[in-house]
Amino acid sequence: MKRRGRRGPGVPIIPGRVRQARLERGLSLAELAGDDVSRAFIHQLEQGLARPSRPVLEMIAERTGKPIDFFTSGPEAERAGTAPDLANELMSLSRRLERLAATLELSEASREGVRIVISALRHGARLLTAALHERERARGSIPPDHP
Repeated sequence: MKRRGRRGPGVPIIPGRVRQARLERGLSLAELAGDDVSRAFIHQLEQGLARPSRPVLEMIAERTGKPIDFFTSGPEAERAGTAPDLANELMSLSRRLERLAATLELSEASREGVRIVISALRHGARLLTAALHERERARGSIPPDHP
């Protein structure tokens, strides 16, 4: 699978389904990732911090033995347009801002301000993901020992 330099918005998925499918198949993060993507990227998918491209989603479906719609539809799909999407957008925006700042001639004070904004965007994404997990735990759909 060829990596692209500039990434698109990706396919909206139900993040918990990636982990569920991986564990049901008995795969580690590395085994699911293979040589196509990183273990960290699979983890980000499972946490709702990233979205896969269509080819990556097809690879995940093939390796887990699940149909693509397992990852994209179902009762959780209605929630997919909320916290996970916003968390993903915040992370994406932080990366875009980081790339933009690298091309600009900024004073040290401005550069520090940009770093603070980037950090705040990333922290917001992590907080949204944690809040979503806490809500799922309260509903009993995530086991208490799930990270």
